[in-house]
Amino acid sequence: MVNLTAEASLLVGPVVFGTLVKHYFERFKKDKYHTTQLRRDELLYDEIFNLAKKFMEIATNHTVEELQALGNTRTPSPPWVNVIRVLVPMSCCDEAAKLLTKALGGEEVARRMVGGVKWWQVRGLDGVDGQWINAKKDWKDAKQRYEMREKAGDPTPEDSAQPAEYEQDMDDMRCILYFHGGGYFMGSVDQERYSIQRHARKINGRVFAVNYRLAPQYPFPCALQDVLASYLYLINPPPEAKHRPVKPSQIIIAGDSAGGGLSLALLQVIRDLGLPAPAGGVLISPWSDLTHSFPSVHLSTDTDVVPPCGMSLWKPSPLWPPPSDEMTKRVHSSLRARIRQTLKMDHHSGDAACMKRASSATLKSRLPADIGATITPPSVDSPDYEPLTLQTDSGETLTLIQQGHMYTPNRLLNHPLVSPALSYLGGLPPLLFIVSDKEVLRDEILYSAHKAAHPEKYPIQDRIRDMYPVLEGIESRYQATSVHLQVYDDTAHILPVLFSPTTPAKFCFRAIASFCKHVTGFYQQSTSPTTLQVPLSRSRSWSFSSDSNSSTSQPTTQITTSPPSEMTEEERLKSPRIAGETLPEKPTDQRMSLRSLSQKIAALSRRDASSSPLRSGTDSMGQKSPEGRNSKTRSKTTLASSERYAGEASVYHEGYESGSWDGKMIRERVSTKGVVRPLEPEDQLAATTYPPELLGTISELLLRRLIDAVQRHEKKFAHAIKDIEKQRRQTIRRAAQDIERNMGLLQSTLQQGTEGHSASGMGIKEGLIPSAGSWSWAWAIDGHETPPPSSIVSRRDTEEARRLAKIADLGVFQQDGNRSQLGNSLWSTMVDFLTRVGAREHEAEA
Repeated sequence: MVNLTAEASLLVGPVVFGTLVKHYFERFKKDKYHTTQLRRDELLYDEIFNLAKKFMEIATNHTVEELQALGNTRTPSPPWVNVIRVLVPMSCCDEAAKLLTKALGGEEVARRMVGGVKWWQVRGLDGVDGQWINAKKDWKDAKQRYEMREKAGDPTPEDSAQPAEYEQDMDDMRCILYFHGGGYFMGSVDQERYSIQRHARKINGRVFAVNYRLAPQYPFPCALQDVLASYLYLINPPPEAKHRPVKPSQIIIAGDSAGGGLSLALLQVIRDLGLPAPAGGVLISPWSDLTHSFPSVHLSTDTDVVPPCGMSLWKPSPLWPPPSDEMTKRVHSSLRARIRQTLKMDHHSGDAACMKRASSATLKSRLPADIGATITPPSVDSPDYEPLTLQTDSGETLTLIQQGHMYTPNRLLNHPLVSPALSYLGGLPPLLFIVSDKEVLRDEILYSAHKAAHPEKYPIQDRIRDMYPVLEGIESRYQATSVHLQVYDDTAHILPVLFSPTTPAKFCFRAIASFCKHVTGFYQQSTSPTTLQVPLSRSRSWSFSSDSNSSTSQPTTQITTSPPSEMTEEERLKSPRIAGETLPEKPTDQRMSLRSLSQKIAALSRRDASSSPLRSGTDSMGQKSPEGRNSKTRSKTTLASSERYAGEASVYHEGYESGSWDGKMIRERVSTKGVVRPLEPEDQLAATTYPPELLGTISELLLRRLIDAVQRHEKKFAHAIKDIEKQRRQTIRRAAQDIERNMGLLQSTLQQGTEGHSASGMGIKEGLIPSAGSWSWAWAIDGHETPPPSSIVSRRDTEEARRLAKIADLGVFQQDGNRSQLGNSLWSTMVDFLTRVGAREHEAEA
């Protein structure tokens, strides 16, 4: 079998040449081939579309392991980009675990919903991999401002940053916390490096991009814990971090596809925990409904790059599909039995899962597509391996045995943190939704945007509310969210990521940058020279300056007026400013009205738009932009001066009595040339008129498509499936030998004259059960822990799972050849760890 990277490289030439030839000859035909107008008009877009479509087609012949390896390929950064790799420490991960458990509803609810509170804390790295990314030019500008304040006597934190590490002056730059896409199972920061670094340059700031843990090895809520830890790392960094606390009012949470869905989930958790809210959120084609219940999933398969059968059908491998229920139960029971026998613990069996079959519903309303009968996903009390079974109107029974998505078992497809479209989206900071009109996720994104802006029109279903306890009575606590919705004509999934060199994507980047600058106060500060920001200290506290958004209040946009006359020049010089802000002139006593300020901001916005990269070749800072170097592109995109383009900041200032965006929903369509026009009314959109009883259901049309695809895969890869089963049995036997050896070491340690108690009075039996999950077997000792079948801690049938177990065990069993020293090392390591855990728990209770 040809390597996926090599095969992908080989298809570039034929696809590019074939598209070019087809593009040329189709111009002379009266009957155009079935495609979008954008693909006919712009060759570059058509080339990228065909390449992406072909890649997804050949990728189905490769395993999930190969796709993950391709996504992890290191890509170099251009010379103008500054990249600093860091590791979000375990202290932030542990704090995130406690907060996430609380958000899920507490330990009891977490055990019922996600199968426990320990298994999803196991990880292969001692933290979360992250990268600071910014343009060197913006960094140098920030450094000059930093040095100017330092000369003016502004106190700076003690730090010893090295040239190759994080620099102090980067603290003044606004920040995007970015999560990549990839269906929750592939992708990385390296794979999306170009678009991420372009965001950093466009906002004249920095991006903190995160490589969260991927499914199926680390299913829900592993990724959510990682992104929450990353947010805590920004706003409340540990003492060893190089950066100062980032003000939440200077953070924008952003993501594309699965990363967009993850962003919506994180924003909900921040709101529900009462954490300081970020300035806003940018959601690029967010995957917000894993049940695929909206009609665009069936209508846009030809015009999008997403495979018709979704993102879960790939060449079978030991990693995916997960092992059978019988094998999973055997691994679980074997681990628990061996450990309990060694520690002489009583066996506690959990209650049997409630077996409840989802009822089917018959479609009665007129819909854009004939979806047939529907069913709701299995009950949350059903086993993780519960199949999807549907009875059609004709009496035929359809059954999908395997798990529908890698990210979560079938029973959790409706969970509000898995499918945010079904949740309550009010009370969030301002949101920018980027939607591609021809993508399969279009309708669920349109629905999510309108639901956030008008939560009273789209109520939560009772069965959804029961899955997330915090939703009880949430309507009385939070009101509508400020939403800016942009729908880009004729475009496919994740426009600024896959199609970044194209004309629509250039306007999309401008719109995202304009939104980020607006919610972080860039336009107010650049127009009014007196915005005073209080610098944050490096103390480990939850205190922030008063301009931080609060998750308990509706976010609003404020206009800063002229400075008070008593403010001195020295005070203004000491005031830290974000990137792109110029030093103010001397203060004046003249006051500025909101109306005149609005006019000034609108004039500034029009001036910025007139010098847009597509028309003048300069960016917002007056520097030469790569997009503006092609005069042909500029001449083709020059439109009437009366038209407004995506990315003009005037959308947030013109037409509002207060002089700024009043929080009402902004609904726009963007043409392929960047021209903005109003979006159709809600009553004319299929997404917002979809029958509410069908939301979160699985249709007969979708189920038939998946079953047919599974049958074709099983027939095509029948030989590979047999080899996988054989390989799994061999790997389990080797893993059993590892467990027996480790259990023997633990048993010998317990017999070395110790009674299982430390000086602090905590014993092994008492200490292991409430531990935070850092010990590799902690989840197995707790009878209430039931990891999903695909999770790596639940398995010993893959070499990756076996390697992870051995790595984790080496932290306790140090093979130094001295049995006595090994026992002492084991004992001291466990006592130290459990003592720290116990101390933290006592402090929390106090």
